[in-house]
Amino acid sequence: MKKARGLSTICTSLFLAAPGVALADLPLDRCFVRDYDAAHLAAHPGQGVAGLRLWFFDETDENFRAHSVLIEARMSAQGQAARDGVTGQVLTQYAFCDGDTCFVECDGGSFTVQPAAAGGVRLATQFFVLGEAESCGGISDLAEQQGSETVYLVPEAPIEACEVLWRTYPLPAAGCYGIEYSDMGRGQGLLGIRLRLEAASTGRPFTLADGTLAVNLPNGGRAQAAGMGGARVQLPVWCASRDGRCRSGMEEGSLALTPDGQGVVLTTSRFLVFGPEEQNLDIAMPGQSETRHALRLLPDDQCRGME
Repeated sequence: MKKARGLSTICTSLFLAAPGVALADLPLDRCFVRDYDAAHLAAHPGQGVAGLRLWFFDETDENFRAHSVLIEARMSAQGQAARDGVTGQVLTQYAFCDGDTCFVECDGGSFTVQPAAAGGVRLATQFFVLGEAESCGGISDLAEQQGSETVYLVPEAPIEACEVLWRTYPLPAAGCYGIEYSDMGRGQGLLGIRLRLEAASTGRPFTLADGTLAVNLPNGGRAQAAGMGGARVQLPVWCASRDGRCRSGMEEGSLALTPDGQGVVLTTSRFLVFGPEEQNLDIAMPGQSETRHALRLLPDDQCRGME
């Protein structure tokens, strides 16, 4: 099981530039967009990307600085899009950049970015994950074939063309949230949930909040079958205003958080919790498109011991 923090201090220097200028010499906050027409796609049947949108930006506050990129790929009906079953979908990804390389944490791949001779940027990748299976409908790869280099030439666009990428979602206030279920049916296989959320950071394009999730599992049902009957599982999470979701790692799924009065609605299509021997249980119910829990604001002592 891999764990990933939402932001990392290992990303230190990416600046995009015009041809002939060092990458580190020009500022960030640049937008690059390309839409591929039908003739181009017909001439490149292996290309599963019908359009690309990239926003390179700087994340900073008094204790942190990192250079990052948000990428949006509109998928075609061919190539890796058809192979991965994501035809017509719009997949996104968030990556950190170091020098001329941008990468997704927890082995999600990378691409290099360099000035293109005709202007804009040249992206090259052999593997770069797009999308999240539990929240975007599917996943695919920016590379047409993993292990073989795929190159994209993407011209610069007005910064407003990337506005969709910097949309933010509100995070709940810091506090202790939870719910107990006396009826396992209503709890959808859970006896209770606690979420302790810290105050969100400030000073970046997107705010982050650290937290801890605790789940009480019953002595029966899916939990028992997974070898986790009666367990109380506790794990760290990080939540981002970039998409209003909390994660514990890149592979475990995510939880959507929606402020609801003084409480919070927690929704998930997939979120794995793990036992001491690497047993795991998806707290989303099988056969449901989404599993929903309405957590109430509780006194702080109800989250005592959650770290």
